[in-house]
Amino acid sequence: MSNRRTCPSGRALLAVGTAAAALVAAVPGASYAEPRRDIGQVRKQVDDLYQQAEKAAEQANELNDQTKVIDRRVGKLDSDVARQQKRLDSLRGQIGQFAAAEYRAGSVDSTVQLLVAKDPKEYIAQMSTAQAFAGQQGDLLLQLQSEQKRLSEQKAARQAELNRLREARDTAKARKKQADANVAEAKSVLSRLTAAERRRVQAREQAASRPSRGQEERIPLPSGSGRGATALAFARAQLGEPYVFGAAGPSTWDCSGLTMMAWRQAGVSLPHSSRAQYAMSAKVSRSQLRPGDLVLFYSDMHHIGIYVGNGIVLHAPRPGKSVEYLPMRYMPYAGAVRPG
Repeated sequence: MSNRRTCPSGRALLAVGTAAAALVAAVPGASYAEPRRDIGQVRKQVDDLYQQAEKAAEQANELNDQTKVIDRRVGKLDSDVARQQKRLDSLRGQIGQFAAAEYRAGSVDSTVQLLVAKDPKEYIAQMSTAQAFAGQQGDLLLQLQSEQKRLSEQKAARQAELNRLREARDTAKARKKQADANVAEAKSVLSRLTAAERRRVQAREQAASRPSRGQEERIPLPSGSGRGATALAFARAQLGEPYVFGAAGPSTWDCSGLTMMAWRQAGVSLPHSSRAQYAMSAKVSRSQLRPGDLVLFYSDMHHIGIYVGNGIVLHAPRPGKSVEYLPMRYMPYAGAVRPG
């Protein structure tokens, strides 16, 4: 008998490997679990998506404000064009009357008319009047040309504004669509988590956004007077109401919609845009902040809140959340203003 050992064939090795894998799979706890997700990274991804959504939504707000301004200009141009058209119609009517008078008088040469006239003195008097009419008609024709040019310019300006209006509306619609897509993606990321993982994300978010016990005790109570106090009192009354893109009350808000309506109660008109509110208001330093001032966040100033005091703002945060207090340190500070 030979002691020579034979090597197993590839087919045999495959069978052994498959059987071993089956054995491992059959042992409880031996299967490979899905890698544990880094909840911090998931939360950052979701936060980034919501930030992109709010940025796009604020751009849409800004464009919507622009469309209102353009729409008013278009309305004025409509009135201007209508008035100009009436002036032209009146001029054409006057010129038509002169033309009809000339037709009735005939087109006989003036020398021939003089020769055949029964009363040459009367004819000469009529000719002087006719020449005066002719001169006036020439002035009217020049005026008509000028008014026609003006009408063409007004119509061209109106069309340019209509083009700008259409472009602004289309861009605003695209920004809103982008914001909705960002929110949908954030929700999709969260939906792929297990229930336990979602609870951990929510716990981290609540811990990051809620002032500590000591900070909550330091949130100033409503007090004082003046426009800032009036604006802040209105904003406080909206605590707990949900965030909705483009909303400015009465029971849903986005960040600039809340600050706009808060300051409206104080008699100050602001646009529905965080950047526009910053641009048109008096700038204040961080050390000069007073309750009611508006605080801008992120380098592009796409988020805004109203200062409460002690380093805390009141703001409408993002979809899925409600109007809340938040320590300023949790968002990158970009500037502050005092409307009015």
